[in-house]
Amino acid sequence: MQNPKTEKASFQAFIWFFISLAVCFSLTAMIVINKINSEKLNMEQVATLQSTRIIEVVKKQFYKTYALAALVVQAKGRVTNFEELASFLLDDNSILSLALAPDGVVSDVFPHADNEIVIGTNFLAEGAGHQEAIDAKETGHLVLGGPFELSQGGEGLIGQMPVYLDTPAEKHKFWGLVSITLKFPQALEDAGLDLLSKQGFSYTLWKTHPDAGEKQIIDSSHLRDDTGSNFIENHIHVLNADWYLKIWPLKSWYHYPENISLIVASIFISFLVMLARQNNIDLKGMKTSLEILAQHDPLTGIYNKRWFVEMSKIHLERTRRLKKDSFVILFDLDHFKHINENYGPLAGDDVLMQTATCIKSKIRLYDVFARYGGEEFIISVFDIDQQDVNNLAERLRAAIESEKFLHENIGLQITASFGVAQVVDYNLNRTIQAADEALYSAKHLGRNKVVFYSDLAL
Repeated sequence: MQNPKTEKASFQAFIWFFISLAVCFSLTAMIVINKINSEKLNMEQVATLQSTRIIEVVKKQFYKTYALAALVVQAKGRVTNFEELASFLLDDNSILSLALAPDGVVSDVFPHADNEIVIGTNFLAEGAGHQEAIDAKETGHLVLGGPFELSQGGEGLIGQMPVYLDTPAEKHKFWGLVSITLKFPQALEDAGLDLLSKQGFSYTLWKTHPDAGEKQIIDSSHLRDDTGSNFIENHIHVLNADWYLKIWPLKSWYHYPENISLIVASIFISFLVMLARQNNIDLKGMKTSLEILAQHDPLTGIYNKRWFVEMSKIHLERTRRLKKDSFVILFDLDHFKHINENYGPLAGDDVLMQTATCIKSKIRLYDVFARYGGEEFIISVFDIDQQDVNNLAERLRAAIESEKFLHENIGLQITASFGVAQVVDYNLNRTIQAADEALYSAKHLGRNKVVFYSDLAL
């Protein structure tokens, strides 16, 4: 008969075995996940670099259409030395042909041999790339099409650029198109997609077919297709085209002997790994906290001056593309120094925090609101006209004037002076200076006023 104490000891050992096993399994999973995340980060870097190369390679060739367009403009639409310039631009083996197409109909092509079949082709009405030609004419920009089957045989990419001329009868009249056709897949050889497999990745380069609306494979490594969830897909905006590069590892994590060795080793260093993981979490938390401190004013919780400038520049770029108006509102609390002198700096802090809360509730979520320094605040507003921004500034001024500011149950009456300026030439610094001048004028006129910079010259 077995000793009960021995049975009890064996049972405890059995329990601790499974506890240790559970800890090891948890550590193993954590390490493998970290390795997968690290691999994914590497894939992101590789995908970004590869995407940049693709854009550079394509643009390098297709930007030669600008030289062709310049030739047409210089010759006022009557090009007599096309072959001379075209032969100069034909400096890469991936270029199949260069063409002129007045009114969209191909009249000249170089080299002529093997490409004469495209003479007379109406880019705007027929053949591969006609939709891209229509897009080029309608948008006025260089447009990329393909890859698709060419009438000369084989596949190609085509870049088509509209040309406009000023005539006595009509300014900016559509003359026609200039185009460059690249051999495919030779056009992408310099992008180095074939090197991805040497780096341990499979890839697929694809786009949505403009006519069928289906996924069209541009290029692929034709290697392992089992991507699972461990892949990166980059959006590549090349001229007008939207391409997508998807890459994933050739091998899964369990195909690597070092991962198996790591699993075995993790059993012996489990506690050290857990401490390292916790330290990693703590560092990430500290990083997040530091990022928040770097972007926000510690007293009011709104953006600080540096982050205001960064965010405003991003919004200004958007308004530049959309051709929308934007404004800067700069305001300053009147006689703020008296509050600090009469009630102490804590009262001043309370007023600044309550001001931030009051203003934040009155503006739109996407307006950029920041403490500019001391008792000065600044707001960038976008997609708004002058009348509306003037009304907004007036509402903010009235809101501060009517707000009941409290410090230790003491009511404080606060007003603010506002300067408003419209962004001109998308120059943020100059606009802030203009708003500051308007703010100074509001102070000079007796405070608690809104002054528009454009009114100062009246």
